[in-house]
Amino acid sequence: MKDAVECMFGEDHVQKIKNIPLSNSTVSRRIKDMFIDIEAIINVRMKKSPFFSIQVDESTDVSDLSILLVIARYLNINELEENLLLCYFFTKRCTGENIFNAIQGYFCENEMDWAKCCGACTDGGKSMSGCYKGLRGRIKIVAPHATWSLCCIHKV
Repeated sequence: MKDAVECMFGEDHVQKIKNIPLSNSTVSRRIKDMFIDIEAIINVRMKKSPFFSIQVDESTDVSDLSILLVIARYLNINELEENLLLCYFFTKRCTGENIFNAIQGYFCENEMDWAKCCGACTDGGKSMSGCYKGLRGRIKIVAPHATWSLCCIHKV
């Protein structure tokens, strides 16, 4: 990389690049710091919004690891925003209770208010769409006014 910079921009720029710390731990720390900053911004915007909705999906990869994704939609200064709110890895069986507890844990940790949840969108699996033991039923307990819809991608 230094050779390419020297060839294109000269020795002065090579010296500037040498001063930039690029160890694995530095890069890793900076990425983590950026993640923390972005997460804080999203959480503040969600808390300020008068309402939000979530789209939840869980899938299992080829190594039998279950991954839960929660996407949040909320109002930010008169514009609807959509962001990845949570990515959670399950090492045990995925049930409606486990899925809800993962989301509830995040909401508690970040002081999110279920009363602002106006809707949830999931696939049609029992752990998601079950009226009693599924995520849908558990959200109805903490946010009775929230609507539930089946994800249009999973309808096909």
